Amino acid sequence: MKNYKELKSANKNSVARVKFVTFAKVDEVKYKDGDDIPDGAKVGDIKIVGQEEQSYEKLQLTMKSYDFSTGAELDDVVENHSLISVKNRIENCKKQVKEIQAEQADWEELEKDLKAL
Repeated sequence: MKNYKELKSANKNSVARVKFVTFAKVDEVKYKDGDDIPDGAKVGDIKIVGQEEQSYEKLQLTMKSYDFSTGAELDDVVENHSLISVKNRIENCKKQVKEIQAEQADWEELEKDLKAL
């Protein structure tokens, strides 16, 4: 993730909690003409009784996208994220920073030794 803060400030990135409904809430549904009606049932009989809504949420990052050669705006890029995956990426970045700082310290130590010659 690069430039998130800057792009967010320029309204080029946004986040949202998005609800996806897999099954809508239904109080009751009756058979109607054209339905595949099982034996023993008829038009007007109850087909489904009391189905609760089934849904889930996603955390999304939406980013503006542009054609670099023309500057034309393209479709937004949408990424799904979880707080766990974001936390893991943060920990990975912290680990990389420590490794780079250790490497920098080694190079600085070598530079000091070489200058002392």
